[in-house]
Amino acid sequence: MNVDLSQFYQVFFDESAEHLAEMERIFLVIDPANPDDEDLNAVFRAAHSIKGGAGTFGFPDMTVVTHTLETLLDRIRHREIALTGEMVEVFLQAGDAINMQLAGHRDGSSVDQQIIEKVCERLSAISSNGAHSPVRPAPSSAPETPVDNSKPVSAATYRILFTPPPDLYTRMVRMEPIFEELSGIGDFTVTGKIEPHQELQSYDPTRCTVSWEMTLTTDRTHEDIREIFMFVADEEEVRIEALGPVSGNDGDSAALLAQSETLSKTEEAAADGGTVLGRRLYDKNETAPGAFGRRPNENTETSSIRVGVAKVDQLINQMGELVITQAMLAQTAQLLDPVQFENLHRALSLLERNTRDLQESVMSIRMMPINFIFSRFPRLVHDLADKLGKQVELKLVGETTELDKGLVEKLADPLTHLVRNSLDHGIESAETRVAGGKSPGGVITLKASQQGGRVVVEVADDGAGLNRERILAKAVQNGLPISDVMSDEEVWQLIFAPGFSTAAEVTDVSGRGVGMDVVLRNVTAMGGRVNVFSTQGKGSRVVISLPLTLAILDGLSVRVGKETFIVPLNSIIESLQPLRKDLNEVGHDNTTVHVRGEYIPLIRLGDVFSISGAVQRPEEAVVMLIDAEGEHLALLVDELLGQHQVVIKSLETNYRKVDGTAGATILGDGRVALILDAVDMVRLWRSK
Repeated sequence: MNVDLSQFYQVFFDESAEHLAEMERIFLVIDPANPDDEDLNAVFRAAHSIKGGAGTFGFPDMTVVTHTLETLLDRIRHREIALTGEMVEVFLQAGDAINMQLAGHRDGSSVDQQIIEKVCERLSAISSNGAHSPVRPAPSSAPETPVDNSKPVSAATYRILFTPPPDLYTRMVRMEPIFEELSGIGDFTVTGKIEPHQELQSYDPTRCTVSWEMTLTTDRTHEDIREIFMFVADEEEVRIEALGPVSGNDGDSAALLAQSETLSKTEEAAADGGTVLGRRLYDKNETAPGAFGRRPNENTETSSIRVGVAKVDQLINQMGELVITQAMLAQTAQLLDPVQFENLHRALSLLERNTRDLQESVMSIRMMPINFIFSRFPRLVHDLADKLGKQVELKLVGETTELDKGLVEKLADPLTHLVRNSLDHGIESAETRVAGGKSPGGVITLKASQQGGRVVVEVADDGAGLNRERILAKAVQNGLPISDVMSDEEVWQLIFAPGFSTAAEVTDVSGRGVGMDVVLRNVTAMGGRVNVFSTQGKGSRVVISLPLTLAILDGLSVRVGKETFIVPLNSIIESLQPLRKDLNEVGHDNTTVHVRGEYIPLIRLGDVFSISGAVQRPEEAVVMLIDAEGEHLALLVDELLGQHQVVIKSLETNYRKVDGTAGATILGDGRVALILDAVDMVRLWRSK
């Protein structure tokens, strides 16, 4: 039966990418002088999983690097070779090589074979050079039998009986990679036995009726052989018997026979469901449930499923349409007598509650932790700091903060530019830092937090900070408008101008003046803002503020004249009708509202958007106090209409950018209402 395995490639690609990311994470934090056993086992399992999947799906080129890497990791975790810092660097390069091969199969990108060969040579050289390294004793809770290293390790012959389940073929398991791996560790022969079948009409070609009997002479252990079957068989389906040593003294023979007898008893106990004591033969939990070719435990529930992004986006869009429809029904029902149509009003209230619950559940599907992009920066900082000859520590704070998936993916590029700038321009060399009374190593902090309805991401460093005079001089050179009375905040914003750079020379890291321009453009496109704070000699902090989600928000609808606006609920502090004595005129056409000892600027929405018919006297209208990222202001509106869930529609995509707004929505009567942006409203009010 010919089965097209290409339909399962994406699963392999996703699993392998996760394994590579986990390997890289462990290698970046591992202590070579005292590595944790769990970390060593984890990276070995990751390499073994990638190799097994590559062999199963027919990617033999990937098994070359992974097999060499796996062999070396196996020797390290069994304390045959001591881990060193040099090995860690080579392991990171091996991960990059495997990732390049993975991208070649997944995206069709080019693969540099010279890099692959170089990595394999370095891995083999480390394995050869470490052959005589002192063995570090493995920790053990029980005394072990002393090993006489003066005796050579003898090769043994094993008989392997593999009786697969009937669903072997439907699980897309191929035996060829298994046979190739077994033949690669010793002299190997295999014989297949086919179960006779008499009735042709009832013959099922998808049912496996073949069992295999194999003979293998190798110096590998029983456990090594069983691990080869890790992805295709359960314990009771593979029986391994030691037939005896090929060479050696009687003591070796007796030990092997005793081992064979012990293994047989242990396997029988495991098959009977009994408790197995002593040496672990095989741990089903060593790989993830449902790994390539393995049958998941029927009693184990899967913790997650993979769903295409397009399907999730479609679900979000349909949820948005449902919210709009529910709002239309609710507005229509307001025209009906609540007594006569009591049941209808009750049903619509239930529909509103269920729609809100469904919306929250659907939106949670799209939310993902920002660690999805934070996790790539330890490697970036590690490599770039080594290249620049600087000592840098990366601190991650708030990695579990959740953000809309669309924003997370678009945030990666701006954060990369900011981190690279902090490394190249911000953090000084060790000598300069020591001369300035600092520690030789700099610190870059990536921090994420949720503040109201927005997510705030910060990139901070304790480096040299921004130089005001140098920035102003460069601005004059580039022809940018400046003045001597500009505040520091306004000066720092100049670095976002296209082509702006204060670097003395252009390097392959930075200096071309395009990075910060990209940051501002990308963040603004996501409906976010960028603020810079810096103290010369002490460091800089770049703060990116983004909306929590791009789809649906809770808002309060207000009327100004004949127009309706939506104010995000999370930015509203309170609403009030001021008294005449609480209003103060400041200068020409500037009014403040006195609220509990605080004088708050009053913004007339009717004047900002040139709406005729709006109420001008504040004591006859309603004042809404809103929070614009720590700054308070008062919006003057004619009337509060009610609270709604609104679906955010992009104005720039369908019309153009409208200052002071974060988008638009469709009301229940079909009209379009603008969604106000508190911070942009402040900027717009100041400009006028």
